[in-house]
Amino acid sequence: MSPNILSLILVSLLAGCVSTQKQTMAQSNAELGAAYLREGDGAGALKVLQNAVHQDPRNWEAWNRLGLAYWAQRDLDQSETAFNQAVRLVPDNAEVRNNYGLMLMAKGRNEEAIESFEIASKDLLYRKPAIVLSNLGQALYLVGRYDEALDVLDQALQRTPGLCQALFNRALVYQKIDRMDGALDSFEATIRSCGDTAIGSYYHAGTLLIARGDRDSGCAYLATAIEQSRAGGNLYQAATKAKAMGCP
Repeated sequence: MSPNILSLILVSLLAGCVSTQKQTMAQSNAELGAAYLREGDGAGALKVLQNAVHQDPRNWEAWNRLGLAYWAQRDLDQSETAFNQAVRLVPDNAEVRNNYGLMLMAKGRNEEAIESFEIASKDLLYRKPAIVLSNLGQALYLVGRYDEALDVLDQALQRTPGLCQALFNRALVYQKIDRMDGALDSFEATIRSCGDTAIGSYYHAGTLLIARGDRDSGCAYLATAIEQSRAGGNLYQAATKAKAMGCP
């Protein structure tokens, strides 16, 4: 073997080692960024995830989490840029498409979000299909496609019967189309499934019960909404509604 060919092989092997090392470091930073995000440290996540995509621009997990990190810092434009990179790398990946859709909803671009959620719903390998369907149902509700929203939300609840966000979104749709019995049933089902975090369901169920003449039960729900909202929810709305309706 000639010296020149041997030199080329050695250079190629060394380049491969460097590339693999960078990919390994990028994946480690992507995982660290995910941990920071779970802990609520958006700034820390942003720093390590920026390093990750610099080390390996083809790491879709790093781009996906970078989109979440920018979103956590309220920089939706940079978040969209990062998600677009992730979508370019794995266009049919449900995790990326679901996160991208949620970000689009945050920017008020609900029709685009619907398209992203629909793509996500076709990923048969995704382990949380009910979450995607619930988000799709919410986006359909927001653009006024109520019948489609109900159908999708029912599909979500068939897969995960106690899914709080699907129950709540279904209740909102029922309320919008003036099916108040269905709305009340869904709000109360949300309360049963996730009572500790269902401030909105307590509030809506309370107002519906008072409207149908069951003041005692309605006021009890509103009182719970007020109590729960002291920990950070919208106390003003619930308290004002309770006062206006004559609750003690």
